[in-house]
Formats: sequence, C-alpha cells, structure tokens
Amino acid sequence: MNRAPLPSAGGSLSAVEVVAAACAAATGPVAVTGATGWFGAVALDLLYEALGDDAPGLVTAYASREHRVAVADGRVVDVRPLAELPDAAESPSVLLHFAYLTRDKVAQLGTAEYIAANVAITATVIDAIAVHRPKAVVMTSSGAVYGGAPGRLSANLGDPYGALKRLDELSFRAAVRDVGGTCVIPRVFSVAGPRMTKPELYAMGSMIAMAAVGGPIVVQAERPVFRAYCGVDEVVALAFWAATHGGDLVFDSGGAVVEMGALAQAVARVQGLDEASVVRIWDPDGPPSRYVGDPASMEAIAMDAGLPLASLEDLIARTAQWLRRSSDSALQAASPPL
Repeated sequence: MNRAPLPSAGGSLSAVEVVAAACAAATGPVAVTGATGWFGAVALDLLYEALGDDAPGLVTAYASREHRVAVADGRVVDVRPLAELPDAAESPSVLLHFAYLTRDKVAQLGTAEYIAANVAITATVIDAIAVHRPKAVVMTSSGAVYGGAPGRLSANLGDPYGALKRLDELSFRAAVRDVGGTCVIPRVFSVAGPRMTKPELYAMGSMIAMAAVGGPIVVQAERPVFRAYCGVDEVVALAFWAATHGGDLVFDSGGAVVEMGALAQAVARVQGLDEASVVRIWDPDGPPSRYVGDPASMEAIAMDAGLPLASLEDLIARTAQWLRRSSDSALQAASPPL
C-alpha cells in the first residue's frame, strides 16, 4: 500500500487528502494519544490511509494501557501506554492529543477521582511536550467550556468536565508556546461519523439504534433542543491541517444546526422509515436549549484546506453504516463457531 496522493491545489478534497497535506507539511513523526477512543481511532484511520506503507514508521499510538487495534484498512497497530510518551525514544513532530476521560465517567468515578485522573493525563502530556518540543500540537477541547454565565467560560468544578477542558486549553497553549510550537484547539460540540463509541449516550446514535430495529424513534427532548453536527473526521483533519499551515488557533466545531425533532425525521428518512415513526411529546414554546458554537472559523479553515463539510444526511448515513458494521462484528465475535 502506497501513500495517498498529495492533493493538488484547489478543488474538493477528502479528509484523507487534507491529512496527507498536513503530514507533508509536518515532515516528521506523529504521536496520537487516546488512540482507543473515538477521535484517536479516527485519527489513526486517517493517518494510516494517508501515509500508506510509511504509517507504521511515522505514527505512534498511545492510550491508558497497552493495546492492539485495527485501523480501517485492516492493519493492526500496537498502542503504547500513555505513561511512556515523555520518555519515547523518538520525538514526534506533531502531537494529536485526544486522551481524556469523558463526561459520563464523572458519575462512575466521583468528582474527585475524575478530576485527579484527568489532571494526571494532562500532566503526562505536558511533560512530553517539554521533553519532545513538537512543532505542532492539536488538543480537543469541548463546547462545554462555555458552561458559565453568558460571556464567561466554565469555572465550576462541581461539574468538572467543562472547567477542566478550559484549564487544559490554557495549560497546553502555554506549554506549546514555551517550546516554540503551534497549538490548535478545536472546541467540539456535536460530531458524527465512523468510530462512534457508546452510541446510547448521543442523540444521533440512539436515534439510529431505534431506527435500526424499525422504530419508533422516540425523541426525549420535551422542549426545543438545537445541536450542530459535523464529521469527527472533519474536525481531526482540519485541526491537523491548521496546526501545520498557520499559527495558534482556538475554534468551535461547526456543521448543520438541527432541532432534535428534525434530526429524528432526518434519521427516519435516511434509514428508510416513514417520518410518522418519530414519536415526541413536547412543548415547542418551551425555553430552547442551544449547544451550538460559532462556525465561522471552522468554515474558513475548511475553505482554505479545500474540504467540503458533509451534509447532515451524509453524516447520519456514515454513522449508521459504522454502527451497523460494529454491531455485526460484535455479533460474529459472540457467536460460537459451527
């Protein structure tokens, strides 16, 4: 397998071609943390397709402990414990940092343990930046940093996810500045696409699961709820591209803004169900919930990189295809041989 061809100037590119351009600009090894999570797995898929046979020598993957994972083309990747990153023999030119305990872990671990675990991850990666001095760092933040009062960022450790992400933003920007690198931070709102983990925790994932068994698609939101969806591969590719083609940047993820009822209807259409399969009891005049960022910067990066952003219907179809494949794989693994 050869590298993906480098994109020519202009035209519409794929996420893989954008990553290929970023790799060419980086001219060095790439480290990916959180390689067994959603964003990390997508990053490995994109890098291995973009780099082809060169990928094993240029990409190193890290997670909480040692693993072996398969990328989209079937190749198997050895994943190293994150604790080894600061002492790695080869310094990465680019660090794509996606390691983080997700918000649902707060209830499982308790606030104090959750904070301690994420601070330990941050400290390990900050140490690695000081040692390896990467030229470019991408760190995913979250729209949850806007959880404070209007015009203010989150500072409530009683709901630690957004506050810790905000502290990470400040820590990583300072650490990368200290070593003369470029730091790009996408604040992620809602994403879709392959490698979705824990679909039951996401509105789109749960709706697709309901549609997969013939419905009904039950919308839980009892008031107007708006979300903005883009592709997880779009966020990874554009953040990587921006980190190797410009200066420091913090941007909100963008994409299609949709109310949950309209999302359910779109899922029904894409999955071949009648829109009458959508069931909802709600007050359309209730106080709306909007978890939507400012899309302007991401749209500008996408235009500069030549990457057209996917439509909502395409995002639903790609997510459904992935969930179908992962469900089939799980069933095959659970079935005893005949």
